Amino acid sequence: MSSTEEELTRALADAHAALAVVRAERDGAISDAEAAHRQRHAFLAGLAHDLRNPLAPLSNGLELLRLTDNDPNGRLRTRGIMERQLGHLMRIADELSDLARLSSDKVTLHRAPFDLMAVLRGLQDRLAPALAAQEMTLELDAGGAELPRLRGDAPRIAQAVGHLVDDILHHAERGSTIRIAASAEGPLVALSIATAADADAQAEAPEPLEDVDVAALGLGVALALQLSTLHGGGLRGRRQPGMRRTRFRMTLPVDAAPAAGAGAANANPTLPVAGAPALSVLLADDNVDFSHSFGTMLELLGHRVEVVHDGLAAVSAIVASPPDIAFVDIGMPSLDAVETVRRVRSQGSTGRVLLVAVSGRGAAEDRARAAEAGFDRYLVKPFSMQDARDTLDAAQAVRSEAVRRAQGAFASMRTA
Repeated sequence: MSSTEEELTRALADAHAALAVVRAERDGAISDAEAAHRQRHAFLAGLAHDLRNPLAPLSNGLELLRLTDNDPNGRLRTRGIMERQLGHLMRIADELSDLARLSSDKVTLHRAPFDLMAVLRGLQDRLAPALAAQEMTLELDAGGAELPRLRGDAPRIAQAVGHLVDDILHHAERGSTIRIAASAEGPLVALSIATAADADAQAEAPEPLEDVDVAALGLGVALALQLSTLHGGGLRGRRQPGMRRTRFRMTLPVDAAPAAGAGAANANPTLPVAGAPALSVLLADDNVDFSHSFGTMLELLGHRVEVVHDGLAAVSAIVASPPDIAFVDIGMPSLDAVETVRRVRSQGSTGRVLLVAVSGRGAAEDRARAAEAGFDRYLVKPFSMQDARDTLDAAQAVRSEAVRRAQGAFASMRTA
């Protein structure tokens, strides 16, 4: 074989090798894309299921209200059902927003050393009412050993584990015990989250289990997966073939340099108790149904409410007669909320007005833009009545301080 033929042979072999690499990369990319498509399809199917669960009783509730005009007790029961399901929908909206921010790296985890068992005990207290409703209990087990401290965002860890417990709660038999067993495994702490019956059966006589795509188990479990991954750990789910109940295993990193004497993070903060002071309120929102419903609630609490539906009208109303507090929707016609607040803040007479941004978007950049424009607070729709009361309390505090200063100035003038 001549040298030219040898060179051609080598060149052909190199080309075949390069082609094989390209084909392998292509096949890998196709496989990854197909897996991502299956996971996305499963996630959307799970999300649709999560949404239909509260929507069905809400739909039934509307029909019941039409049929029970002369039954006050029946209407009261129906209202309770609708309130609970609306709360469920609000949690789903919050979790979707949370998952979107986590997936796009727009959430900062507040990492610090913390005591895992203290966090789990706080979670145990918080979940007690939901567990009691199903005659269930939550059992914590550290195997009698002292666990190493972890490093991470303790409230986020409590949130993640809570979602896993909630998933098991919805698929376990009434009266079950759910067990969270924690153990140290080198640089990690492993959490086994399952019913006590499943955990004991597996320990006594290991049975064949199948892996579960945890991202497809619903919004809460997908959020738990994202949070455990961001912490440098992981989440795995397994179950018996044909069963719906999953056994979870979450891993979390140990604190490499534990801080001695550091206090346990508070994973279960309590909300302050709000009052209902009489305030002058401006409500600026182009959604007529929201304006009517929220405005009516504020009036029932004793406040004086003025409603407008666009940015220009909001500026005119606030400047003409500054209210104690103004709730301003971010996306109004004629003038958006950012420009509305800039114009309002340019007037010297509006300095003590508490300006509250109201929006269906809750990303960090949206909040930062609103704060930069001059908003004092930011509420994400749909917000709870407790959030509204807390905001009204803040406005009352601003007004009380202004009155105190005015009285002090008047007293100084009288003694001068």
